[in-house]
Amino acid sequence: MPSNPDDIAHLLRRSGFAAPADQVALLAALDYPAAVERVLDTSANPAERLPANTLTWTPSNAYQSYVSLVHWWLDRCATTPTPLVEKMTLFWHGHFTSSYSKVFHIPALVAQHRLYRSLAVGDFSTLAQRMAIEPAMLWYLDNADNTAASPNQNFARELMELFLLGVGNYSEDDVVSAARAWTGYGTQAWNVATFVYRPTRHDTGAKTFFGTTRNWNGPEVIDHLLTAKRSLVASFIARKLWAFFAYPNPGPAPVDAVARAFADSNLDIRAALRTLFNRPEFLSAEAKRGLVRSPIEYVVATLRHTGMRAAEVHPEWWLEAMGQAPFDPPNVSGWRPNGYWINTSALTGRSQFASYTGWRLSLQDSWWSDLNTRTVDEAIDLGERTFGLVLSPPSRAALVNWLTRQRSSKERWAERRHLSTLLLVTPEMNMA
Repeated sequence: MPSNPDDIAHLLRRSGFAAPADQVALLAALDYPAAVERVLDTSANPAERLPANTLTWTPSNAYQSYVSLVHWWLDRCATTPTPLVEKMTLFWHGHFTSSYSKVFHIPALVAQHRLYRSLAVGDFSTLAQRMAIEPAMLWYLDNADNTAASPNQNFARELMELFLLGVGNYSEDDVVSAARAWTGYGTQAWNVATFVYRPTRHDTGAKTFFGTTRNWNGPEVIDHLLTAKRSLVASFIARKLWAFFAYPNPGPAPVDAVARAFADSNLDIRAALRTLFNRPEFLSAEAKRGLVRSPIEYVVATLRHTGMRAAEVHPEWWLEAMGQAPFDPPNVSGWRPNGYWINTSALTGRSQFASYTGWRLSLQDSWWSDLNTRTVDEAIDLGERTFGLVLSPPSRAALVNWLTRQRSSKERWAERRHLSTLLLVTPEMNMA
């Protein structure tokens, strides 16, 4: 039977970045599990066509390369026919974290980003192994400097604490042994983004890791965690997925269900998402009201609904103030969700971006060109449809009151600009 359009709009916003009316209508004609399968089908994922200056980076053009990379990714997120891939790329970007501020090497960040996209909804075991030897990660968590003569525990600790197991599920001795196991895994040079394993720098001594003593190496550490500790890994990742797609601090039932599906499928990411999107809790009122759009999600939704491109509205000018500079999380734990985006500085950044975007839209002759021929209610209806919103009565009343006063003023020329800006700052636009 057909699906509830409100459920489909929620699914599209959470699995991607926006819920365009045509896509809602298309998927609402299906029953809900079939709509989920359509969302999970990423076979149309387009090829990557990266800007040339992100692949031929030098320190002298670092900022230009960074801006090109940010624009390229935001535009891809806004236009891709498979938004789930980019949404999961964003998830892994904030989970298996590294940052431009420390790595300062655009091709390394590009390679890491492409890895996260290529396995976004694929095999988690492969993703975990390949993530560990990406030059961006080796530099960010200092494993490129981890040698038998001078062991460094940074990557080994975060591998267990933040990437795979969570706090309290390993011992300090396990960290020491894992660090020794990962000695010798580095890069060709400090600024050459090529992985190199150097046996002469590897600690070949016996190491006791989770009670087993042998000459462990780095990949064997990950293999052991993903097999012997699979249930812990599955629960840890399932909880983070639920908080990212549904709402924070979930009870045990939805997390346990997603974790079982993840573990039983040999850690297939798509299987975990299938279970997550089909859970009744995902369609609950708590879920539908449970998340604020992150700054990247907010910008992408704006680009998607307006048809603008990043180079036209320069979101890189405001994303840091909003709290989420792409490719540059604040620390190894990534970005905090939800309430992290609601503070004076972050909301000021959003309002400034909204104001600039409203101005740029008003410069387009075709943008709402017939707005002054519409009644106030018709104009607000147009705004709702354009930005994919269902305004609450208070939001709608505020906009109606503003537009009514605006039309009685001598500044009707600013109507198109300011209505766009106000719609972009409504609570509904800022909710995921």
